[in-house]
Amino acid sequence: MNSEIGQLENPVVLVADDDLTHLLVAEEVLQQAGFRVVTATDGRQALELFDKVKPDIVLLDVEMPGLNGFDICKAIRFKEVGRETPIILITGLEDDRSVNRAYDLGATDFVNKPIAWSVLPHRIRYVLKASMSLNDLRGLISAVPDLIFIVNADGEAQADQIGQQKTFNSNGEITAYPCKDDPLATECVRKALETGLPQVYEHGVPGQSVFLETRFIARDKNSVLALVRDITQKKESEAKILDLAYFDGLTRLPNRQLFSDSLDHTIRVAEREKQGFSIFFIDLDQFKRINDTLGHSVGDRLLEGVAERLGHCAKSIVCPESPSLGPEGKIRLARLGGDEFGIKLYGVDSASAVEGFASDVVSAMNTPFTCDGHQFVVTPSIGVAIYPQDGDTREALLMNADSAMYRAKKAGRNNYKFHSETMRVRSLSRLNLEGEIRAAVEEEQFELYYQPKVNVTTGAVVSAEALLRWNHPERGMVSPAEFIPVAEETGLILPLSQWVLKEACQQVRKWWEGPSHGIPVAVNISSYHFYADCLIQDVFNAISAAGIEERYLELEITESMLLRNVEETIVALKTLREAGVRLSVDDFGTGYSSLSYLKRFPIDTLKIDRSFVENLHRDPDDAAICAAILAMAQQLGLNVVAEGVELEEQLEFLSGHGCDEIQGYLFSKPVPADEFETLFLAKSGLHPESRFGKAARFLAGGLSQRS
Repeated sequence: MNSEIGQLENPVVLVADDDLTHLLVAEEVLQQAGFRVVTATDGRQALELFDKVKPDIVLLDVEMPGLNGFDICKAIRFKEVGRETPIILITGLEDDRSVNRAYDLGATDFVNKPIAWSVLPHRIRYVLKASMSLNDLRGLISAVPDLIFIVNADGEAQADQIGQQKTFNSNGEITAYPCKDDPLATECVRKALETGLPQVYEHGVPGQSVFLETRFIARDKNSVLALVRDITQKKESEAKILDLAYFDGLTRLPNRQLFSDSLDHTIRVAEREKQGFSIFFIDLDQFKRINDTLGHSVGDRLLEGVAERLGHCAKSIVCPESPSLGPEGKIRLARLGGDEFGIKLYGVDSASAVEGFASDVVSAMNTPFTCDGHQFVVTPSIGVAIYPQDGDTREALLMNADSAMYRAKKAGRNNYKFHSETMRVRSLSRLNLEGEIRAAVEEEQFELYYQPKVNVTTGAVVSAEALLRWNHPERGMVSPAEFIPVAEETGLILPLSQWVLKEACQQVRKWWEGPSHGIPVAVNISSYHFYADCLIQDVFNAISAAGIEERYLELEITESMLLRNVEETIVALKTLREAGVRLSVDDFGTGYSSLSYLKRFPIDTLKIDRSFVENLHRDPDDAAICAAILAMAQQLGLNVVAEGVELEEQLEFLSGHGCDEIQGYLFSKPVPADEFETLFLAKSGLHPESRFGKAARFLAGGLSQRS
């Protein structure tokens, strides 16, 4: 490595990435932070530059054509000079297999996309410092029976082999340990640094029946020593005791005690993450009669069947993942005692989701059971409590769910009740909204507003984006944020999208027949409509019915939609593009599409997401991202539209970096079709420069006046 590494002055960073956007942003950010940067766009170039430059640290993108990041990492480690060079792999993959492979090949660190660019330089310097420190400890590590390594204040291991997935070899010896990104380990590190006292953390090795004990001992104000020991035998003994104390002997489900402990843990996590969750108290109706009539053996078989059926229900619903929950917090189903069961669903707190799950449980239980030759139906009474509105302690939640369960029994059994009627009201409100949307489609209560897109060079309005609005006869204008999610959940988004296509094309026709001869109109395509079999036919039908040219219609598709069923998406887009329909990628920069993918899609325009435009005049990261997107688009021959432009400072930056078109409140909010025509299309209408003041005059001045 460079001799300057000891002082960490202007270290040399080799960055290899085939994604031009990431490459440009990384180069800009790292150079501003004082690093010397060399870049490579493929694996072979990266290896050649490594031999030539001998960088202090290497950043590799995992997903590159030809030699990928894993291959390059492996090749560097085979080189004499590359054995101790820190290597950071950058990837959108988050699976354990990929992480394990990276560390097995000698990676020092692992960075997930999207990258926190402002943090990256600091992370690189930490890795460089850690690499030096670890060399001082190699002799000590090899001389003691326990695994010893250094961990920084963020919980990151500071050595090449330490960053790898930790396993045991054939002799049962500890070879490595997973510390990075473990919130519990990080908390121990923090306490060791703050108190100066050793902290002990016990944990399992992923994929293995191995348990470790790690002691964290403060080394200095910024790092700790971690000593790892095998405690597998001890944990096996504890597991036997735990099984007897916390699991039901008949169904093998967690018992009431373990469920209660899980509730305590879940409440702590939910409070920290500002997340809600629901619990369901389930009691079998008239179960005692079955025990008394057919005997306890039949009753036991029935309880086993109920547990299995409830388990399928609990597993079938998708809940938000939270690493902080851990195994204890992720417990969903438990037998609370006798014929009582409890279910906890983290992140499931909306009226529709809770009511839907409770209905599924009732339906599942109404299918007859067969036990020892006897067939019968056992119905449930279910009480529902929601955190935090129905209680913020386990005692309150269980009590309120139990109370709601008894209300369900009094209401006739075989049903469910909420503790709070507020949820019921919300659910009914949502159902009412669904009905109102159906009526609105039939009664044509919806209308399209149009927002202009302005050419940066000429200042002219060159196209418009059609935006759906709902003017309710009683409630007035209803926000799209309120009715679009309901329309998507119920499938009503399809007839809505079809109507928008037809209406937009008809409006193009009306404008085309006017003195301005019209302008192209862009329509947002929902994911539901995009993946429906009827999209292409709907587009062609709308164009044909309106009698317009295909080039006057533009479809806006989100970046995330492109990466689902890539090959089928390419075929559909090519069909539309070859017919003359223009295609735009909306919200660009918020997804994970690489340059290699982008080149495959037959698109015309990229729309820079407003989240990057909003703060580009004061956030260097956003400015660098916008500049990189614009540079990349120019190389690919793509048109670029920046949305959400509200300030003249934003306009000046975008125009100076070659942005083609701009859209936002600086020029105009979305307006009805007749107002749009009056302002921008009518022969007597206002020119943008008379409407928008300084911003429009800036545009009308042309690029020559901005040099």
